[in-house]
Amino acid sequence: MRIFRAFVGAVAGAIVLVLALSLQAPLASAQAECMRMPYFTPFGYANFDFPPRIVGLLNQNEIAVEGITPFQAKPAKTGLYLPIGSHTNYVDACMGVYYPGGPRFVGKTGNSVSVENIWLRMDGAYGTVKVNGVAQGERMVATYNMGEMMPTLMTPHGGGIGPTYWPFRFTPYFAQAFNETAGANLVTAGEVFANLDAVGKFAP
Repeated sequence: MRIFRAFVGAVAGAIVLVLALSLQAPLASAQAECMRMPYFTPFGYANFDFPPRIVGLLNQNEIAVEGITPFQAKPAKTGLYLPIGSHTNYVDACMGVYYPGGPRFVGKTGNSVSVENIWLRMDGAYGTVKVNGVAQGERMVATYNMGEMMPTLMTPHGGGIGPTYWPFRFTPYFAQAFNETAGANLVTAGEVFANLDAVGKFAP
């Protein structure tokens, strides 16, 4: 019980700190670290699960889903899995919460779009985008409502604790990039792209 209370306190404290700092920091324009802090927990994992409609579109339109290390594609195009923890992730007060790797989508014609070096910020997720292998710079690829995530933030599950409901929605930019990769208008801005279920752990 003492370890559990310490765990909850550490996670809550770190999240409150980064959110408070992020409110005062530049978002997409931030280009350099200003204060690097450890990630919320040393170990853990996250599931980035696509809703049934997106899974159906991926399969029906023969869009391949790949993971850029350390992201891993799940079977049947149902989502992505990624290990998390202070060994790969960190918090920066100006830039946000950093995750290396990301997803890559490849259409049946060979067109592709990928997002990597992902930053979670107050207003959404940003990452370095490549379209057909050509770098597009850092772009905002998903939006979310922090209020939707907060009620489940401290949910014990999977041997640790973390949010179970955190829906990510297509931005206009990423919806267009995804549709161009697919060769069809399949998704719209604001549509739920995936749900993030994260488990932070203090032991492997």
